[in-house]
Amino acid sequence: MPSFPGVEAFRGKVLHSAAYTEAAPYVGKNVLVVGMGNTGAEIALDLAESGARPTISVRKGVHIVPRQLFGVPIQMVGIASRPMPQALNDWMFPKILDLALGRLEKYGIVRPKQGILQAIEAGRIPVIDVGTVAAIKQGRIGIGPDIASFTGDGVKFADGVEKKFDAAIFATGYRPGYDTFLPAELSPKKSGVNARATELGVYLVGFYNPVTGLLREIGIEAQAVAKDIAARA
Repeated sequence: MPSFPGVEAFRGKVLHSAAYTEAAPYVGKNVLVVGMGNTGAEIALDLAESGARPTISVRKGVHIVPRQLFGVPIQMVGIASRPMPQALNDWMFPKILDLALGRLEKYGIVRPKQGILQAIEAGRIPVIDVGTVAAIKQGRIGIGPDIASFTGDGVKFADGVEKKFDAAIFATGYRPGYDTFLPAELSPKKSGVNARATELGVYLVGFYNPVTGLLREIGIEAQAVAKDIAARA
């Protein structure tokens, strides 16, 4: 949970996205969703589809991709693009995504300067759109900038605009707690099979975010781990 000036004075409900279970308590209410990762985008869509009035506060630029690009799963597009030069990918993807999703700058959504593939390699996963973009275009989901401060009944945004909200949901991410129970020499950067994992019999799976999709990578790592365990038996 990040700290914002005045949040303790806000009289509405405040919760982290981890505590969000359903949209029913927010029907007919103005709800601020802080952060536009996949969690924030999907919560905002759930709220909008259930009759709430969500606004997403977007602090920085965000990469958004469709679940399918011209009928092809986006993960397959990532696989096909891997052999291409980085500069070509950075030039090509924005143009293709503009064709698929439209130019989203007019709705308050801008892309980061960092290319999409570089962002993924740095652990910043793009938003996979499941209907949020359409809801934004229809005006059912609002977009706001970063928050300057909370007020008693809402927030003041960084652009000076103030708006009233009944609740604030912080979709601001999670911190892993593996360091409290894993051996210090095991690094999540060494996901899958490596010499130390084999020696200890402790394997980390799913800590690497490739452009080809995390679930696909988990499947590959799981098979390698199973083979390693079988070889040690």
